Amino acid sequence: MHYTRGKSALVRAAALAYRRSKYAVAAPVVSAIMTHTTWLDGGDAPPKALNYAADGDFVSQGDELVRTLQRDFSLSDGQRILDIGSGIGRIATALHRAKRDVRYAGFDIVKYGVLWCKKKLSESEGYHFTHADIFNPFYNPRGRIDPCAYSFPYADNSFDLLIAVSVYTHLLEQETRAYFKQSMRVMDRGGKAYFTTFLIEDAIPDQAHFAFNHQIGAAYVERIEEPEMAVGYTRDFWEKLAAENGARIAQVNRGSWQGEAGLRDYQDCLIFEKV
Repeated sequence: MHYTRGKSALVRAAALAYRRSKYAVAAPVVSAIMTHTTWLDGGDAPPKALNYAADGDFVSQGDELVRTLQRDFSLSDGQRILDIGSGIGRIATALHRAKRDVRYAGFDIVKYGVLWCKKKLSESEGYHFTHADIFNPFYNPRGRIDPCAYSFPYADNSFDLLIAVSVYTHLLEQETRAYFKQSMRVMDRGGKAYFTTFLIEDAIPDQAHFAFNHQIGAAYVERIEEPEMAVGYTRDFWEKLAAENGARIAQVNRGSWQGEAGLRDYQDCLIFEKV
């Protein structure tokens, strides 16, 4: 997680410089090394320096996410799952450890994450990964594809469950609308989606990790100079977007990012159903 509220301008600038060097300069080098050697393969988890999923333990976080999915969706054999922003395999490897007999597809904009996943999980076991070279100032500043023009590389109505963890939290309004439309296109009728977000209310408490004082269209952003770093939306925005795309919000799980103790998840989670 990238907490910024209360941090000095110097600390924020240093963090920005680090991220830009990591994804614009180091990431292509890492991809080349991973393609031609086994130096960065790691074991059950990728080398810590390469893990861009979240702070904390890669394996335990993945296992907890799978338990959450089991709680909310009762994962079943043969279930067709699409992981939007599959990252470096935190959910995919956890599903594999749990011996879930699912048909999994994932795509991500960071190439080395996709390469690591392909080394660890095979298509013969039902796991398929795709690199999508989509431009994102935060994670893929060299990306060549306009996110608003990207068509998910899957047929209509081909998935029962869609997952997007920490994806919409980095997308501005037009990109969010495009991704959501594509998501509903590939989701089968009666299917469900597990999408995390930052839900913006009238007043964000002082103890929250983000203030979201700036607005760009419907998107609330933490830093106007680096808007994709953290993005939130109101529930009203999500409800209208769902209705426009033949879906509805079936459940809301509140997250702890606003400082409330005892909650299972950090980000808020919206569970959508295609009607």
